[in-house]
Amino acid sequence: MKNSQHVDPTFEQFFAEINPQVANTFTVEQLEAIKRGFAFRSRTRHPLDIRVSVPIPGLRFYLVLLAGSERRSKARLRLEKGLYPFWTPANILFLIGFLIILSACSYTIFSSLTPLSRSYYPTSIPWIYDKSECEHTSRIWNDGKCWDSEHSPNF
Repeated sequence: MKNSQHVDPTFEQFFAEINPQVANTFTVEQLEAIKRGFAFRSRTRHPLDIRVSVPIPGLRFYLVLLAGSERRSKARLRLEKGLYPFWTPANILFLIGFLIILSACSYTIFSSLTPLSRSYYPTSIPWIYDKSECEHTSRIWNDGKCWDSEHSPNF
């Protein structure tokens, strides 16, 4: 490699993989063109770029979620559609698992926000044994028991 300053870590990593005998044959113009290519790539970051390593014992697993405006040409899109099909067994299993987790989370969240029942059912109050005490608490005395007509089953 010729005497040239390389500050881009991606370029350095790429260049370190090249055989030193081949690397020494690059001209300054070629190195600058390669650097410009790497610089262009580093400027085009995705607006949404989430990269997570998932700690599963015994597995080395990672998850990447990228989103942004589509800048690829139609020809490249057609080519990549054939190279990277969406409906693969692994993708289907992932989507099923994701939908199950999403459904369970949604059910948990929304079931806690809405009451199970808005109906009230009469219930006997076991600690009141006297008709006068029962009626004094605005309840109904019937069949020798004190009944509360506003009992909620969610209580």
